[in-house]
Amino acid sequence: RKTQLRASCRRKRHEIVLSSEQLEPRHYLSADGLVQDPAESWSVTYAGLTDGSQRPYTIGSGYSSSNLNQADVAMLTDVVRARYDVTGKGIKIGIISDSFNALGGMNEDIALGILPSMNETDSRGNPYIVSEAGYGEDEGRGMAQLVHAIAPGADLYFATPFEKIEEPNPITPEEIFQFADEWAAGMKTQIETLVNDINVDIIVDDMYSPFQPWFQDGIVAQAVDWAVEGKDGKKGVAYFSAAGNDTNLSYQSTFRGTPYSEISSQLPSSVSGNTEQYLYHDFNPDEEVVDILQKVQFPRGYSQDPKELNSLIVQWDQPWDNNNSANEIWFFNDDEDRTFLGKTENKPSHSVAAYPLLPPELQGQIPGVEPVDNTFHIAFVHNTHGYGNGEGQEPPTFLKWITPFNGGQPPIGNNVSGPAVRSSIEYADYGSSTVWGHNNSKLAANVGAAQYWSTPAYHSNTLAGESVLSEFSSFGGTPIIFDPNGQRQDPEYRPQPRFIAPQNGDTSFFSGSNDPDLDNLPNFSGTSAATPNVGAVAALMLELNPELTPAEIYKHLADSAVNLSFNEKPEMPAPTLLPVDNPDHFNYPTGAGLIRAKEAAARVADISIQGKVFEDFGRNGIQDRGDRPLEGMAVFLDSNGNGIRDSKPPSPKYGKPRTVPPAKTYLSSSDHLIWPAKAGSVITFEDMAGTITDVALSYSIHAPEGVVTSDPNHVFLTLISPLGIRVPITGTTLEGNSFDAYGNPYNLETVWSRSTRFGSEQTILMEASSAEHASLADLAAFKGTPANGSWSLEVMNADLDHSYTLDNWSLTLTTEEPLVETDAQGKYKFPRSLLSFSSAVGAYTPTVELPDNQFITTNNKTVIGKRNLKPTVNIGISLPRVERPELLPSTKIIVDNSVPGPNPFVFSWNHLATALLPSVSGVRFVIASVHGTVEKKSGDTWVDISTPPQTSHPRELIRLLSLRIVKPNDELRWIPPAESPQAEEALSLLGWNGKFISESKSSIRFEAL
Repeated sequence: RKTQLRASCRRKRHEIVLSSEQLEPRHYLSADGLVQDPAESWSVTYAGLTDGSQRPYTIGSGYSSSNLNQADVAMLTDVVRARYDVTGKGIKIGIISDSFNALGGMNEDIALGILPSMNETDSRGNPYIVSEAGYGEDEGRGMAQLVHAIAPGADLYFATPFEKIEEPNPITPEEIFQFADEWAAGMKTQIETLVNDINVDIIVDDMYSPFQPWFQDGIVAQAVDWAVEGKDGKKGVAYFSAAGNDTNLSYQSTFRGTPYSEISSQLPSSVSGNTEQYLYHDFNPDEEVVDILQKVQFPRGYSQDPKELNSLIVQWDQPWDNNNSANEIWFFNDDEDRTFLGKTENKPSHSVAAYPLLPPELQGQIPGVEPVDNTFHIAFVHNTHGYGNGEGQEPPTFLKWITPFNGGQPPIGNNVSGPAVRSSIEYADYGSSTVWGHNNSKLAANVGAAQYWSTPAYHSNTLAGESVLSEFSSFGGTPIIFDPNGQRQDPEYRPQPRFIAPQNGDTSFFSGSNDPDLDNLPNFSGTSAATPNVGAVAALMLELNPELTPAEIYKHLADSAVNLSFNEKPEMPAPTLLPVDNPDHFNYPTGAGLIRAKEAAARVADISIQGKVFEDFGRNGIQDRGDRPLEGMAVFLDSNGNGIRDSKPPSPKYGKPRTVPPAKTYLSSSDHLIWPAKAGSVITFEDMAGTITDVALSYSIHAPEGVVTSDPNHVFLTLISPLGIRVPITGTTLEGNSFDAYGNPYNLETVWSRSTRFGSEQTILMEASSAEHASLADLAAFKGTPANGSWSLEVMNADLDHSYTLDNWSLTLTTEEPLVETDAQGKYKFPRSLLSFSSAVGAYTPTVELPDNQFITTNNKTVIGKRNLKPTVNIGISLPRVERPELLPSTKIIVDNSVPGPNPFVFSWNHLATALLPSVSGVRFVIASVHGTVEKKSGDTWVDISTPPQTSHPRELIRLLSLRIVKPNDELRWIPPAESPQAEEALSLLGWNGKFISESKSSIRFEAL
């Protein structure tokens, strides 16, 4: 009997379709396998893909026709690859799961391009399959497909703890605990091998065993923390573990032991033996009422596989391997007599006990074990006599039980309208935590799950919160009561799960939830599918910045996540280790919320372009003292170098017709699997300045005779940008199958508003006001990306019997060059949301529009790269060298010293005329003549601007001359000569006829020359 050891949520084997027809694979388009016909369309050919000399394009580097793993779209990781030119290259990811190629099929996956060449060795001779089991469901290969779809450049390594374990079928407690110990030793060994021998950067695992300690870090949790800490000179490994699929099916409480004398009337008569030697746990927290029987109800049937029976497992607060408390759970039927069924058994040294939930169909399969109905009652009892050897007499103070159904039962909580679909645990209205063991380790990141269609990219309103968490995703909050040495400590509540991520994306073979999106590709559901998706995002982040520590990766992911409220949650103490800057942005069901790869990568890249715009009077490209900063200047990114901010109005382009043949089947190991056919039509845009602000798409497609177009169909349209960003346009609209919508697993809408529509022309808009014009996923993924290049509308046909024809399609793109304004100090900044590393962008040129008689004196081109994350680009604007216009009458300023007033006189200048030497800031004047001395205020000092500078140093001469320039609003003062007449010409400004203000009481008059 297998214990639950992985966190995929499998319900039904994918339906197998047999066919002897030749496969037309769905694959990344290879450089030579891309067929471009005169009609500007393409298809994927089998011959082109099986030619070993042809290498496939990787996702994000041009065309991609792989729809495996919709989490790539849901997390916008295709946008991350496009914006930052990352694929996970150089990053090593270790995957730990049950098996990889026990079923066969790895070589077919490699030939299709949905796996890297994992049948080889790396450059150091290490095999990519570090260890393998001879049995299993190849869940590790499914996880690897998910990772490869997101981080196609990463090196993937697989390891399994079952390498040295014979196919398990433990029955007795001794066999169960022996198997659990062997599993734990195998996990520790594989973690150490991946770290020490392979030097991985990231590990993802979907393993768990309920027979490992819950309240203390066991050897697996300690191995995980060792890997993350990076001891012995090794860099820390970012470790991501699956939360599990046990929702909130748990109960925990302080132990309220009640003697037999107080509860004898409650104990069913079917219990035999000495019942007076036990203390009975009071489940009712009301001090006035005692209840030693807890009612439990699970609406669904139990597993009927004798090797994978469900169990109820209990642990209590005693050190692992040093248990001194003898405890049991007794099981009773829900009949009138509360018939006694049996009790848990345990290994005395371990503070854990279990009882199989045997379905009626398997009665007699396990000697001494009676079947348990869907509704039953339990009692938790402490044997005061211990184990009979003088040990085990210490009563527990805390207990917890969990039923690891691995997605097989609905969560606990309030029922939705209609028939009851929730599980029920008396005195645990909202259940309790179900994350335990190494998945609750101190330093790793535990990952919960959301459906891929419950994400913002698929138009989900994540502000609703409750509709996002998958109904099976496990809750955190299990306390750590002992240190690794078994010493009791204050309970430590860890922030697990750290976050949740999309799951239920397609693989080629691994099924967890049938095929809800109707593309004939099995969907991999469970936290086993969410976890590798996060590991792949971490690989992209590490390629952006290889110096990131695991803690920094977790923080970027958590701080950029969509915080989710969660009303139905058990009351548990807040984490004692705060996961994010704001502790309010955490709850035990969803952690910090739903990760957003695009925002997390932007935090890591942390790119920007900033600078200042100023008047460069000296035309030397430097803001010298006195060069004025310019406020309110419109700075834009000049993508075509014409010096003008361009914005392209909507301009449609039209594609050519294309027919896509029926889907095919192919043989993988012993299974015949479906691989949809694809064809695409290409439209090329050129000379589109700036980046995309709006997208509109029209298409017309027809179905052949015999196809009922009002039924759910198997035809899917995807728009692919020149950078490889993919947005599903039409497909199956899915709702529900989430925590607050359980019982409505897959709502395929009656009105197929986002399905492919046949016949008449359909229009899809970026900001559609109605579902009729909305795309399946959000077209906003294209915003801020370049428009130029070849766009493709991919038609994927998962129908085995019919061809479909794309009659025509058009694409309308609107672009503009990004714009910001300078502040009062002349500073500007283009934020990371407007920028990317992408080689498709090339150099950035921040600039301002200028009249013909002005020019920029600085080098305002820059390239953003991993060594130039925040370039500074200052923009100096020259004074024009133009012919002097006709001069206005010159003016003398006459100062009458006979009028009492302060000496020296202080003047201010404003309202200067613009008729002379027009420039960005107005007019500058050079003093033509002076009697006495004229000084200009510079900071807190006065500088002589009338005496010729005495220096031969060129730079100093330029500096001193620049100080002698009078600018608008400069403050001047005139110091008369030693012997001054009553009326004296103070100074004259050639061509000036502006307003002159004196702050003194002296008489001032103006005389035209």
